Amino acid sequence: LELLRNKIDSGKPAAEVRTHLDIIGHEIKRLDSVVQGFLKFARPEDMRLERVSLAAPARDVAQSIRAEAETGRVTVEAAAADRSIEVDADPAMLRQALLNLAMNALQAMPHGGTLRFSTEAGRDGRALLKVRDTGTGIPPEQLARIFDLYFTTKTDGSGIGLSMVFRTVQLHHGDIDVESTPGTGTTFTIALPRAA
Repeated sequence: LELLRNKIDSGKPAAEVRTHLDIIGHEIKRLDSVVQGFLKFARPEDMRLERVSLAAPARDVAQSIRAEAETGRVTVEAAAADRSIEVDADPAMLRQALLNLAMNALQAMPHGGTLRFSTEAGRDGRALLKVRDTGTGIPPEQLARIFDLYFTTKTDGSGIGLSMVFRTVQLHHGDIDVESTPGTGTTFTIALPRAA
């Protein structure tokens, strides 16, 4: 803002002033996103649990990112799922967690690839939801830290997205596991208690 004030005072052309306004606007939005993400992490909204087919949020997210995925030459697949696999969950929170995983997956496939959502019945009354990509993978030394708040390997990342995914799964009394091979891809598996 100080730089912008100096440019205005010195009579600089409108184009230079507009460039600085654009930068300020972009940074304000970025900081707002970081703060909002932190607040949601620290003080999650009240959960509104309802019985949902685990395939529904996966299908919704697959549909919502399809256009962006096609731009990046990524094929999105939502495997045919058994709709009887149901969980008691907050649909909005679950959808946001899957969206975070999907956006990370798209960023991990800069040259295209495949993103696949699938659901299946697991052991011990669990329902499994898998998000698998054929991206760059995660180096072994980083796997243990990916759910840490503010840990990021991206230059413009906030380090909140995967922490929010982990927190959401915890709030639903579930577990999340990740398997990754550099150069081959990554699979996140969310295990939630099946609805009784």
